[in-house]
This record gives sequence, C-alpha cells and structure tokens, in this order.
Amino acid sequence: MNKSVTLLVAVAIACLAAWQGANADAPAQPIRHKGTLLLIGGGLDDDNRPVYERFLTLASAHGPAHIVIATASTGDQQLEAIARTEALRTWAPRVDIEVVRRETGTADTVAAIDRATAMFFTGGDQQRITARYRPHDQSTPEWEAMRRLLARGGVIAGTSAGDAMMGEVMFLGGGSATALGVSPVPSIAPPREDEDDEDPALLGPRVGPGMRFMPGAISDSHFFERDRIGRLVAALEASGRRLGIGVGEDAAVELNLDSGELRGVSVSESLLVDIKGLKRTGSVRTGIVARLVAQGDRLKLADWPSHRTPVPEPSVEPMRVIPITEPGQNRQLAAWRMFRQARDPASPPMRQQLRGYTLTVYPAGSGDVALEINTAPAASAAR
Repeated sequence: MNKSVTLLVAVAIACLAAWQGANADAPAQPIRHKGTLLLIGGGLDDDNRPVYERFLTLASAHGPAHIVIATASTGDQQLEAIARTEALRTWAPRVDIEVVRRETGTADTVAAIDRATAMFFTGGDQQRITARYRPHDQSTPEWEAMRRLLARGGVIAGTSAGDAMMGEVMFLGGGSATALGVSPVPSIAPPREDEDDEDPALLGPRVGPGMRFMPGAISDSHFFERDRIGRLVAALEASGRRLGIGVGEDAAVELNLDSGELRGVSVSESLLVDIKGLKRTGSVRTGIVARLVAQGDRLKLADWPSHRTPVPEPSVEPMRVIPITEPGQNRQLAAWRMFRQARDPASPPMRQQLRGYTLTVYPAGSGDVALEINTAPAASAAR
C-alpha cells in the first residue's frame, strides 16, 4: 500500500472514530433483551419455505400473527408490497398484514406497529430506512414503537437493505477493495449488475449509524455472491466491533435478543466473523476467525469462539487456488465453497484472487475456519 493510500485510509478511520465519539452520548438506549431479529440476505424466493415458516412461527409466538410490511427502502413500494404480501399468504393464507410506506404518517405508522407481532422490512436502500425512522441517529416515535415491539417479544425481519440496517453501524455502500483501502483491479469486462460501487475516490469502509436493533455486531447482505468478506472485516476493524454476520442470498439467520443465540434458518448458509485476534502486518490482515452458519446451527455469540488462542497460522504448502468462472453460480458461490471445504481439519489452505485483494482460508479447528486478507498489489489479480 503506497503512502497516499495509507493516508486516505487513516483519514477514513479517523473520521469514523470521530463519528463514533460524537454519537457516544446519543439518546439511544440499549434494546431491552427481548424479541427476535431475522436477518435475510436478499434474493428471497417465494418458495423458501424454511424462512417464511420460521418468520410466521415467530410472528405467532404470543398470539395470532399480525404483520406489518415496511417498504421504506424500496423504489417501487406498491409492487414490493404486493409481492411480499402474496409471498407471506402463500404460507399463511389468512394472516393479517398491514403495509406502511415512506409517506405513511407518524400516527398511522406507530398505531400499525403497536398492533403488530412482527415487522418485515423489504429490500432496496437501507439509508432510506434510517432517513425515515431514525434520521441523524435520533429517536422517533416510529423507532420507539419498533423497540416496544421487540420488548414485548415480537420479531423484526429484514431482507437485503432490511438486513443491513439492523446494527448500531450499517453499510452505506462500497465494495471490499475500497473498504480495505485499495483501488480495485481494473477489468476490461463491463460491470456486472451485482457488482458493488467501487469508487476509488472513496477509500475505507463506507458506514454510518444503523437502526440499533442488534448490539455489538455488523450485518451484511448478498454476502458470498458479492464477495463482501473484505468490506465486513474492514468495517469491523474501523468501528471497533468484534462480530460480523454476512448473510448470503436466499439465506437467513435468527438472533434471539434475550439469549444471544444465533440460529441458522435457511438451506443457504451465512458466515459469522470474529476479528478479536486481528493483526495487521503491512498489507496482511490475519487472526480472523469465521464459521459457516448452516440450517439448524445454534451458537451463543458470547461464547464463540472459545476453544483457541491464538488463531493458527496457515502452512505455505500445499496451497489450493480456487478457480472462478464467469458468469453464474461458480463465481457467486466461490467464497462459500472455500469456507465450506475449510471446515474439514484435513483441508489444505485455499486461496482466491478477488478484485483488489487476496483471500486465504484454512482450518482453525472445531468447525471454525481462519482467514487472511492481503491487499498487496502482487497478491491481487483481476478476475
């Protein structure tokens, strides 16, 4: 990393630290530890039975389900309201559903949330959610109503943008390369529709205040499909948070706020990341632990990981390079395949060349994996 890039990264981290300090005395109080969050990584298909059925089960845990769909993040709110209502009624034809939109007034929105047993935030742009319900990181009547929903044991679910907004800190945009402080390797191919905006003038993680439902962790969506491991690690490092939850497409994880237990809900998997032991040596970040969260997995966040100190170092040989083919699922799920294979304690270290950085993954024991991120230009290559 050259001196100018290093300076820009330092400025970005300093600005983030200043933002944190300015908000340290914000009026938000910790959520009372009740209720459930359901984080869905986007691309939720109507036939994803495990996710819809779990949401409906949680919504009816304390009486008949009454669901509020919040479309604040979505461009065409009417189309999304219809689509999500019909998807839910596929699995519960008689369920009560209300829709609140960006333009729905405060009194009507609060009344709807206070009637609800569950909320479902649709996808789009998470900044629209905070702008409407928690502008400038300040409390609103709508946000307080959402807190009451959680406090009485309700559930707040969100897909894509509705997932990304859950934490005290949320992503505002950007990709992994720029978040890590490097410009992405130029590509002669036209940008894909699912590529993140990698503006080389905006180095460092692009984050800001989220909806503050999930304490101590940062969530991300479209995680494997858009190679977002780099930006999640960078955001955790810069914000001082320890845990990240990267949720894949058509995937969902459930967080019980009372017990602190994370549960895998979907067939598609997600990734839990811990940077407590992170070390930086030049362009290399090591000491990062991760664990795939599969359907039915249950992890107490306060207890994970508990079996190792320090994180093991990878052996140099043999090193398996993971091939990526364009387009299609091979590329989209290449990172997921690495993490899945590295759960095997006999697996060799695996390496993947990404846009602007190199990812190395290797076994860490007890089903966990360790990872190394290298932003040195010689270690990176275009896809």
